[in-house]
Formats: sequence, C-alpha cells, structure tokens
Amino acid sequence: MRAWAIMLSGLLIWAAHFFILYGIGEFIGDGFASRLAIAALTGVCLAICALLAAAVMRMPPRDFFGKWRMQLAFAGLGIGALAILWQGLPALLA
Repeated sequence: MRAWAIMLSGLLIWAAHFFILYGIGEFIGDGFASRLAIAALTGVCLAICALLAAAVMRMPPRDFFGKWRMQLAFAGLGIGALAILWQGLPALLA
C-alpha cells in the first residue's frame, strides 16, 4: 500500500487541487478573494510536491522495484506539479 501511495502521490495532490479549485470557482466566484485562495492553494500544493520529491530523493532504492518506484514517483510528481501550475496560472494572471 505504501508503494502505491508513493507512486501516485503527485497525481493525488493534483486531483485534490483540481477539485478544490472547482469548489472555489463554484462557491466563491470571481473576485480578489477567489484569486487569493487559488494562489494560496496552488502554492501549497506545489510546495507539497517539492517536499515529497525531496523525500523520495532521500529514499535509497534497495532493488530494481525500489528504483522503478522512485522514477515513477518523480514522473508523477513532475506531471502533477505541471498540471497544478497549469490550472492555477489563469487565475493568477487574470
């Protein structure tokens, strides 16, 4: 179970960011407060991705599966961070 959580952590953070963004857009609407909330949420999610990437980098791979899990976790964290930035950027530029 821990291996799956490590490998999917970036995508899970992105999914949470996605749903919370839509909640902000639906219930808060447009305005300075929503842009501030989106900026804060995007920053927190990107920071979590960076911290998890640092934690994964510190884990020594014991075998082939450990190395593969680390590479998959990095890929998921990178894709998740890119998706988080992509979703948060329009609100930050508006």
